[in-house]
Amino acid sequence: MDIVGILGSARKGGNTEVMLEAALEEARAHGDSTVRIPLRDKKIAPCDGCMGCARTGRCIIHDDMEEVYEAIRKADGIIWATPVYYWSMSGLTKNALDRTFALNFPALQQAGKIGAAIFTAGIRGCVSAAAPFNMYFIYNHMFAAEFAWGYAGEKGAIAKDEFALGMAREMVHQMEALSLANLKYPAEFDMPLHRMVRERHHL
Repeated sequence: MDIVGILGSARKGGNTEVMLEAALEEARAHGDSTVRIPLRDKKIAPCDGCMGCARTGRCIIHDDMEEVYEAIRKADGIIWATPVYYWSMSGLTKNALDRTFALNFPALQQAGKIGAAIFTAGIRGCVSAAAPFNMYFIYNHMFAAEFAWGYAGEKGAIAKDEFALGMAREMVHQMEALSLANLKYPAEFDMPLHRMVRERHHL
């Protein structure tokens, strides 16, 4: 597999980064190719809702998100890794996730890819943060592995948590198994259901 890990933590060497690296190391140990994109090092503007991508299939904003688009298009599997802030994903993660809206046109460009997510929190919130990703993977016609999570109060402390690291590694094994299953959405369902209904029924 070709796997891209998108890191949505602003803290270098933090718990989210430790878990993502554990996952990517496991992937490389199995012969997978990996790319890691730390969003904290990128200049990515927020989506401005112009809908230009719906007409052209490309985002009209030219910034570091173009690197993320390229990596996602090439990847077989995408891991989103984020710390949990107020029971949800980080702002860095949400900003980039919103910009992937451009990948929905003219057809769903992530369809058939394997999605996965990693969450880290101090004391609670990982399940709540996972909910938007579950819907995101469904909407994009992706096949999702179970998400991995871990809890730690201090920076880097998760490196000593064998449960959390084991979750990250086993999640990769699920991704690989899903990839080998060669799952595909039927070609006629190449767009979200709401768009298909409007177009086919002229609504």
